[in-house]
Amino acid sequence: MTAGVVLIPHKFSLAQSAKATTTQEQNIFLMPQISNQLKTVIAALAARRFSIAEKNLDQMINTYPWYMESHYFKASLMAIQNKKDEAFKALEAAIENGFSNQAALYKDPNLNNIRSDPRFSGLAEALIARLNTQKKTPRPSFTPAKIVSNQAIVSAENTIWDKRFTLLKSHFLFNDRKVAPATVQNNKTTAAVKLNELFRRGLAAGNAGDLYDNRDRRHSGLPIKEFPQLSFTQYRKTAQKQNIDYGLNNNIIFNAPTFGNSSTALNSGSFWRSQARLAYTSTGGPTKLFLQYINNHLYVYPSVRDFTPKRGDLFQANTPYLLIARGKSGSDRPHVKAIATILAAFKPAEKDQLIQNKQLIPAVQVIFRKGQKGIETEADYLSGRAHPVVFDGTRIDLDKMITLANEFRAEDLPPSAFLKVTEESSGVTGVDDFTRELPEKLFDSPASIARVIRNTSYEKRLVVSTKNTKRENSAPLKFKWVLLKGDPKRVTITPRDAQGNSAEIKVAWHTAFPSVLHSNIKTHRVEIGVFSDNGKGLSAPSFINFFYPPTQQRYYDEKGRLLAIDHRAKRKAYLDPRVFPQRDWRDEYSYDNGGQLIGWTRTRKSGTTEFSRHGARVLTKDSKGRPLTAARIGYLYKRDQSGKMVSTEKVLKSVIEYQYLNETDRLGIIVQ
Repeated sequence: MTAGVVLIPHKFSLAQSAKATTTQEQNIFLMPQISNQLKTVIAALAARRFSIAEKNLDQMINTYPWYMESHYFKASLMAIQNKKDEAFKALEAAIENGFSNQAALYKDPNLNNIRSDPRFSGLAEALIARLNTQKKTPRPSFTPAKIVSNQAIVSAENTIWDKRFTLLKSHFLFNDRKVAPATVQNNKTTAAVKLNELFRRGLAAGNAGDLYDNRDRRHSGLPIKEFPQLSFTQYRKTAQKQNIDYGLNNNIIFNAPTFGNSSTALNSGSFWRSQARLAYTSTGGPTKLFLQYINNHLYVYPSVRDFTPKRGDLFQANTPYLLIARGKSGSDRPHVKAIATILAAFKPAEKDQLIQNKQLIPAVQVIFRKGQKGIETEADYLSGRAHPVVFDGTRIDLDKMITLANEFRAEDLPPSAFLKVTEESSGVTGVDDFTRELPEKLFDSPASIARVIRNTSYEKRLVVSTKNTKRENSAPLKFKWVLLKGDPKRVTITPRDAQGNSAEIKVAWHTAFPSVLHSNIKTHRVEIGVFSDNGKGLSAPSFINFFYPPTQQRYYDEKGRLLAIDHRAKRKAYLDPRVFPQRDWRDEYSYDNGGQLIGWTRTRKSGTTEFSRHGARVLTKDSKGRPLTAARIGYLYKRDQSGKMVSTEKVLKSVIEYQYLNETDRLGIIVQ
């Protein structure tokens, strides 16, 4: 393999042949699964784990022989390793299954090693000749499905694969709301009576044109008879076979305002979690949620075991992209009904404008949060009480939400603050940062940022900008930065201009503290809310989250210097194996008279180990106990048989030698 060469994922649009396209249309609902497998391959390539990438590619080729890109990636992988025979075999398979991009053949650097081989010219010439005689392959087409008897059928005929966003998209034709049934909600509650009357007078839009996507196969679904104007998704068996209809929705969107729920969770194994926590801790999960958010989609998932007095609040982040219902199966029904009610209560013109501007779900979030019992003033709305990570169904006030929605004006809603981190503090590798391949960034998304505090620094610092906020057709905006959850004495928020277009945020170490609305449930997450203000109203919240490790006990002095950190102090606390590794030691730190770190002592069951101020394991010391030689340490993360991530040390082939200036020098200098 050529030294220093890294396989570069191709950036070319790889066209499909007619044969391959037909096959792909028949297997359209396999595309999310294939896309996820391809991401695993790309991650392995980025880490230079070529054997793992090859193994995964071979599995893809065996399972989906018609999928051209797996063959092309295999050709690239073999070429970069100078395995020419395997590269040409894979490239031939890619061409046979639809590869037709001449530019990729001649410009892709991954193929440099095989380009001088005569077989390459033969393949390229044959491809060019075929393209010159072959009719252009039409793009995959779809036919929007008509809504019949309130059923929105999801099938291969009305569904396409959006490669850019790696999502399926189904299209429907809806009946005009003018011919919708006269009843919005078929029950005798005061909210239904009020809503039905508004619709009959032409003052409310109703639910005609709204799509309800139940994702637990009617386990906790809205009854069709009670919501006669709604359209209900119904998935063909080919989609059900791939679970496109079930659990967390990170695979499909629709061409209409959509709300839904899945009263399910991952209840067994080491990776048990609610669907919401699954979304927050899955690669690309928050991005998919954001795409739903700006495409007029909103889903509800129960918190299940992720928010209880026994285990505490286990969510690493809060976002405006979904709603989490407090409780288990069925606890999401009041929230789903509230969303249906809000969507129906908008005035027709206001709702249409919100849909067109892709502001429908931010508007729903504002109304849902203001419509909770006990939220009456602007100060209430700008507090943690209006924006809990989970929502209790008993706090929902449907009558209030109907009034808020019916009086809502689309032009009064400012755009949500879209956030971007422009500066961020980081630790010193091996000294206060032992994370290696585990960054503190859990995710960055436009309306929610999440950091997992890993290094040992007393304070985490971010500078966050709102410059990405969409300001077209908006009045001048000001931004409000509000501490929603956390110790005010340990958090400072400093806007950098009068409009609050950016702010510096400093958050000191936090131990567990009570949730805002549930004092018996402890949380480890600090939340800052960012709201845009156009002078007419406040936006839906955007969030900046800081999540602290539940099992650690840290001790700092008054100057913020770490005195000790014990990873074993809270053994019974739950540690998410997708986020935190387990460590079995306690570190106690030492400083010289000037307050400079000179090293630490690590204690575990097997004994004690001393480390220098550079995080190297001490091998020899002088008569005063100062390190003379020390071996650098790497930290590895492996999963045990139960799936838990465990941190271990590895002694590297690098030794530091120290010398000292005088008898009182405790720091020393590196001489080798």
